[in-house]
Amino acid sequence: MEPYCNFDAAAENVRELLYDELAELYWDMPRREIETVVDIAWRDFLHYLSYKSGIYLSPRFREDRARQRLCVYIMSKWDKVRELASEWIVMWSAKWRQRVKLVFSDEEFKRASASEDSLKPHKKLDEFLAKTDHLELQLFTVSNLVKAGELAGLDQIADYIIRDEANALLHQYGLEKALEKYREGVLAERILRRIKSLSKVSEPLLIIRVDVTRA
Repeated sequence: MEPYCNFDAAAENVRELLYDELAELYWDMPRREIETVVDIAWRDFLHYLSYKSGIYLSPRFREDRARQRLCVYIMSKWDKVRELASEWIVMWSAKWRQRVKLVFSDEEFKRASASEDSLKPHKKLDEFLAKTDHLELQLFTVSNLVKAGELAGLDQIADYIIRDEANALLHQYGLEKALEKYREGVLAERILRRIKSLSKVSEPLLIIRVDVTRA
């Protein structure tokens, strides 16, 4: 049995580490923007550590055990984590500039988010997703994004890909048939193909609305 470890404390240590590094890198960025960047980078780096340390590859994954394993990894290998963070931030920043666009008004967000190619959300999309193993899909998608070298905005991009591919499956097959296809692994195959296709895409995948009015 692994010893108890305070995950929140370990994660906060990581956040402070990233904040210092990113605040220095983006020294001219307003505080509200840097807070947004750090919040996303923090989650991304925890995913990266979980993947690189093998936690996400464990059979019979359990979130509570994964948090403990990651906590122990961070606290027992802090010097290595700091070294990894310094290297990772360089790679992450390059992907951030490529994949993420910050906007500062609702109107700008609507314009940036508009896509002529997107299918209208299927009326059964939320019902379909509720009948899937969302954690498994998220882990699968995030892990393969990291494997493909996609490091920035992992939670948001993974969620977008899952919903978009699930939506396409629903439009093609309808709810019951789409669920059958999901159980056969078709959704996972679509997600994997989508991730592999990202190497041919240079534009942003994630549009983030920054509220500059918040304190």
